[in-house]
Amino acid sequence: MKDNETITPRRKRKETRRTAGRPESSSGVGKDRIIEAALSLLREKAPEALTVVEIASAANVDPALVRYYFGTKKGILRAAAVSLLDEIQGRSRVMLDEPGLLRHRIRTRLQMLIDALQRNPQFLNLVLKEIYSGEEAQQEVGDLNTVAKRGLALTQFVLNPAAGDKPVRKLDARYLHVAILGMCTFFMDAQPMLAVLFKDQPGSDAMVKGYIEFATELLAQGIEQR
Repeated sequence: MKDNETITPRRKRKETRRTAGRPESSSGVGKDRIIEAALSLLREKAPEALTVVEIASAANVDPALVRYYFGTKKGILRAAAVSLLDEIQGRSRVMLDEPGLLRHRIRTRLQMLIDALQRNPQFLNLVLKEIYSGEEAQQEVGDLNTVAKRGLALTQFVLNPAAGDKPVRKLDARYLHVAILGMCTFFMDAQPMLAVLFKDQPGSDAMVKGYIEFATELLAQGIEQR
């Protein structure tokens, strides 16, 4: 090499590799959009039949983003269950805040639950598996405690007397809460049996309304003091 020659260093190629962490496709996409996509799919498919790839496709994101936010399919299903319960309990509270006598409060509570079950056929399956059962329910009791306490508070609100109410019996709100949930969830799960019993009006709005009125009166008579 000659003395008057200069050495020009080669330019380093710009690194194009992405640092570890949030996937590139996450730009502008939050958790809520993925949860909404999962809930939309769950209206047609059972939780066990869903895949992370399907959820990502419905949300129009890379599957890596779903895993980034929720870890596994179990994580997104659990988040979807909590989100759905939050929505249902929130709407129920708003409705129950409206003034009304005991039968109005009971009817509203039953109507809200049955409406939610009609819109989300996999609701009970999803909640039982992702919130109320399994090792996760024992290890992450925060969601379970929150869900149970909110639901119980709604039932307790039904029992709180309003002006014009008849005196009510001293009841354990926990039993009433379980009874209300059972009356609604079994009614929706027992559609094949109802189709036999109510051949003249299977699945009709009239049958649903009739059941809600029957259950309202049944509960009200059991709650009111005689």
